[in-house]
Amino acid sequence: MKKGGMDRHAWIAAAACLLLLVLYPKIVAHYYPPAPASAKKATDLTTPTNSLAAVPVPPASSAPTLTSKETLAPGSIQRSGSEQTAILQNATLRVTFTTWGGGIQGIELTGHAGDPGEKVNLNRGSPDAIFELRGWTPSGEGLAWTVEKADAQEVVFTAPAQTGGMVTIRRTFRLNGDYLLSLEQEVENRGTLPLALPAYALSAGVGAPVHLRKDEDAYVGASWFTTDATYTSHKLPEFLSSNFLFLFPRPGKDLITSREDRQVKWVSAKSQFFALVLTAQDAPAAGAEARKVDLSGEMMRDGSGKVPAVETWIKLAGFDLGVGAKNTHKFGLYAGPKEDWRLRSLAQEEDKVMEFGWMGIVSRPLLVVMNTIHKWVGNYGWSIVILTILLKGILWVPQAKANRSMKKMQILAPKLKELQEKYKEDPTKLNTEMMKLYRDYGVNPLGGCLPMLIQMPIFLGFYYMLLSSVELRGQAFLWIHDLSRPDTIGFLPGFGIPINPMPLIMTAAMVWSMHITPQPQGVDNPGAKMMKLMPVIMLVFCYNFSSALSLYWTVQNFLSIGQLMYNLRQPMPKLEKVQKPAELVKRGRWKGGMWGRR
Repeated sequence: MKKGGMDRHAWIAAAACLLLLVLYPKIVAHYYPPAPASAKKATDLTTPTNSLAAVPVPPASSAPTLTSKETLAPGSIQRSGSEQTAILQNATLRVTFTTWGGGIQGIELTGHAGDPGEKVNLNRGSPDAIFELRGWTPSGEGLAWTVEKADAQEVVFTAPAQTGGMVTIRRTFRLNGDYLLSLEQEVENRGTLPLALPAYALSAGVGAPVHLRKDEDAYVGASWFTTDATYTSHKLPEFLSSNFLFLFPRPGKDLITSREDRQVKWVSAKSQFFALVLTAQDAPAAGAEARKVDLSGEMMRDGSGKVPAVETWIKLAGFDLGVGAKNTHKFGLYAGPKEDWRLRSLAQEEDKVMEFGWMGIVSRPLLVVMNTIHKWVGNYGWSIVILTILLKGILWVPQAKANRSMKKMQILAPKLKELQEKYKEDPTKLNTEMMKLYRDYGVNPLGGCLPMLIQMPIFLGFYYMLLSSVELRGQAFLWIHDLSRPDTIGFLPGFGIPINPMPLIMTAAMVWSMHITPQPQGVDNPGAKMMKLMPVIMLVFCYNFSSALSLYWTVQNFLSIGQLMYNLRQPMPKLEKVQKPAELVKRGRWKGGMWGRR
């Protein structure tokens, strides 16, 4: 084995690990795909023939049941008659309502810019209005909505539940504050017979790329939250056919439904930084489903064709309706940016849509502190720099101990080399003697890894925070135009590869840090060899991700280099054997109770 460098076997093992890291998600997705929820149960709104089946409800005595054959497939409704629209507006939203679906045609977020000259518009190009009702009309027909009232406070729509029926639906829409809208839906039986209305579904809108670019697909999707506190998310790539290097081909899914044994509190349709969250406020819904749709009247601006999106539906159980009786159901809609503090103020745990997951314990404090610093400095780039300095202050002592441990390892190197030569034919004995040597001199061979073990959760916390938090969107810093995106300044001629300076600076800082870090000479150290691959791994991981993540890790690396250079100027520690408790007892210095006595 060669000394001081990575031999052939080490390089092969490292390359195999890196390849497995890249391929592992694809292999798992191919051989262990998520089990699709069955679409054949009576509680599912969509049957294999795409008809809307009634959820069994106890019908009133001799009451006829409305049987629906309506499909939830996108664009299946043939619009007829003239369209009427109405608008509600406040400081954050401009909502356009339409009688083609009796709901919301589009929502403009007045405080958020999309492409130049545009605002972010949610549900743009959707084949269905948000809150469009399916289930109470024949297949291919929509409810015939009319505007009963439209003023600055509320919009009211009415429609018969089905052609020739005596059931009337009345909907009242109101804006309830920043990014919040409510719907009160009243269903009244004006006939002479009691009815048992079948199950129905409401559209929750579409999750679609905001800037109509292919690189947004991974963040577009749908999700729902069930009564057993389970959050389920499905991204657009699940609905698209795909392969990896011509291997592991996978067809896209046509339909994904929630589990039939769980009720749903809310559903969402989302992009990376914005979400539509429809909540059933009176009682949980029966289920949810998501389908791929193509937006009408839109094309991808990067030339990749039609705009794919995911349409989400919330499915509700049927109910009895006596003569002259009314059934009222309330819904809430959040339509706005993924701001954690704002979503946490809602009542049904809508903040799950942030998708911090198990890293929320780290991501949320980082986000709160970053936003607090921003209130003082007014720039998110400098906020990240200051936050990194604060974190480094907290980690200063562990890093100093790690640097001291590496110095001790450097002094101990000759003794370790002697052991390696003496027991090179007996690895078990070598390992035992090395551990004994570490104990005798009070050296922790893993002491140098402690700061990295602490920093990685912080790094992952930043990663999950930046995946969906809208705060950094459009924020500039130095040459970076948008901290939520790569800091691309150009492309390599002839190759089209983006030039992103910040990840390159980050990698250079990591290489420099590793170069000046003390390492025991002449000692075989596989861990140190594997660490040489870390700059490459981090470069691949961060190159096309948010530049804010590279900024954090770059500043952290330069601070670590400064601390390391300071510690290297300090006197070398003395390497002395650690006195054992029994020896201290003999000298009368041990007060450790039974642990120091024999």
